[in-house]
This record gives sequence, C-alpha cells and structure tokens, in this order.
Amino acid sequence: MLDLLYEKTITKKKHVKHFFKDIKSNIDYKQVEKSFTKYEFSKEKQDKILAAVDGSFNKKKYMACFVYAISSQTIISKPGEKIIKESSAGDITTKTHSNVKSIDSILSMYMNILELKSTLDTLERYPEIDYMLMDGSIRGTLMHFPTYTIDSYITNKLKPVAKKIESKLKEGNFPLEVCAVSNRDEILSYLKKDMNKYNLEIEYDEDTTLRYIESLEQLTCIKVLLENFKEKLVCVSKTSGTNSLYKNNIPDAAVIEYTINESGYTNPDTSEHNSLLRKINGEIKKINYPLYNDELKSYNYTLFFTKLTKEGNVLKIELPQPNLDRKKIEGILEDLYSASINGYPYILKKAHDEVVIKEKNMKHIIEYMDIFEKTGRDML
Repeated sequence: MLDLLYEKTITKKKHVKHFFKDIKSNIDYKQVEKSFTKYEFSKEKQDKILAAVDGSFNKKKYMACFVYAISSQTIISKPGEKIIKESSAGDITTKTHSNVKSIDSILSMYMNILELKSTLDTLERYPEIDYMLMDGSIRGTLMHFPTYTIDSYITNKLKPVAKKIESKLKEGNFPLEVCAVSNRDEILSYLKKDMNKYNLEIEYDEDTTLRYIESLEQLTCIKVLLENFKEKLVCVSKTSGTNSLYKNNIPDAAVIEYTINESGYTNPDTSEHNSLLRKINGEIKKINYPLYNDELKSYNYTLFFTKLTKEGNVLKIELPQPNLDRKKIEGILEDLYSASINGYPYILKKAHDEVVIKEKNMKHIIEYMDIFEKTGRDML
C-alpha cells in the first residue's frame, strides 16, 4: 500500500504544486494590500499583566464506551515575575457509543465550558489582569451554537437549572466542572419526579436532554464572562477558516499569508449581524438562543487579522468591543508583541503546552485505572 502511495506522490506532484500556484494567481493583491496597514511593532518590554487560557481533551475507544479526559487551565504573566498556573480543572469519565458520531463535538463542548469557568475564576480572583487571551472565537462559538428538538415542557424545566448556575458564577462560588456531567443523575431524576408528580407522559432522549443542558451551561458562562469582563478579553485564532473579508475560495488568513510580507494589521471591522441563523425548510431564518437571547445578540465585536512580525503567522483577533479606533488597536497589539516569540503570544503557547492531553498521557491514565477492556482492534 505504501509503495502505491509513493508512486502516486511522484505522479501527483506536478498537480499539487500547480494547485498552490493557481491559488496565488486568483488573489487580488491590490485589494489585500489596500486593506492592510503596515505597522512595525516595537514594544520590547512587557508592562501589562497578561493571562491566557486553554483546554484539551483526549479519549480511548473501547467496545462498550469511550473513556475520556478533559482539562483546562489559565496562566498568568506579570512583568518581571515568573509565570504562575491558576484555575486548573479536569475530569475523567466514560461516554457510551450511542454518541460515537458526535463524540468530539461533545468533548469539545465540555472542554469549552471548563475553559470558560477557568477564565471566570481567574479574572474574578485577579482583577489586576489587563488582558485575558483566549484561543479561538467567542463569536464563532455563538454562531455555531447547537440547536435541539426537545419538548417545550422539558426545556422550560431545564432553564431554571441554568439560572442557578448563573447565580453561582456571579457570586464567584462555583466548581470548576461541567455541571451537566457532575449532576447528570440529579438532573434526570428532577425531570422524572416532576413528570410523575403531574402524571405526564413525555417521551425524551436522555442524551439529547443532557446535551441541551450542557449548551445552556455554555451560554450561561459566555453571558457572565461578556457581561463582566469583555474589556479584558482578546480572542486569538491561529487557524481561522473564515473568508468573508476577501471572498476568496481560501481562508482570509491564507490570502494574507500569500500576499503580505510585512507586520501590521487589516482594517478593523465591527460585526453587526450576530443573530443565530439556521436553514429551516430550505430557507435561512433567524432563531433565538434558548437563554439570554437579547443580551448575547447585543454584543458587537471588533475583528481584524494581524502579523506581529514579518516572519510570523497570520492571527485573527476578536475583541468583544465595537468600533475600537486604530490607536486603541495598535496599543493592544503592541502589548501582545511585547509578550510574543516569533509573532505569537508566548503565554498562549505556554497555556497550551501545560494543558494538552497527549496520547502518552492518555495511555498512562488508562494504565493507572487498570482498564483492560477490549477495544475491538486488539488483533491488529
């Protein structure tokens, strides 16, 4: 098999190289250069307090279920001091194969909830932090928010559960865990008792119901975070796939990478359309978030791409504040540059390195738990 692939490598080499060459030829270089402000960042000494958060998950598949691990952690960098770790969170448990097709999206949701709670915990305990760097996009998370078809009686009963989570988050008295996982049995028992009390016979899928309450928990964390700390948040995406800026058939970040050889940033844009859109009966329609709809849709974001150094990668920056002027943006980017290595904020890389669950870590976890179940691939 590998011999065949090596042969294909030779025969397909010209085609693949032509593909990349063709991509570059379709770029409107003048449009890109017009949208990009060349700016040489020069702030060498970090004088702001920066924090960063990241999360990770990994899993092992067995014939009966998945064993998974999730984690999150923040890192704080103060000028002239050693980096410190804070707000560590994690869990190890199982998930049945009924969700095999969506296991990664489920674990990604769990991980994001832990990241958001770690972020809230750190910002509440360290009010002196100037910036909290987050890997990814809050707006992107909201725009891709999952929707579920569940009986309205069930959804109305679960929303107060999310409101209780909100109260704890605001009080600063909350566990660094996914409540929908930790309180799974309690939530399902609460629903069953309530339906029995009123002699209701409502069919519902337990897994879908739990996914719904998990999504409410995620929304609640985002709402509280934006409500209290939006001025401190800096979302950084190193692999953004959006192409709304140049309308090309490749991501905007790739267009800039192929075109711009200087440091700087693109013209800032303020997002004004933050409604949740879904295709219903062949038509694109606006739908509401199940909670905090008006609040979440009211937030606008300043969006732009940047290269902090000539050789650095293209980063997409998202700030949950609208209409920031260039002086403010350049100040933020100078602060990021002062704490960056090779054009990427070191503290974000450090947060990733500290939290990532590698295959070898997962192997050790399985060994420590004395799990000897069959995977179904044991004979390979």
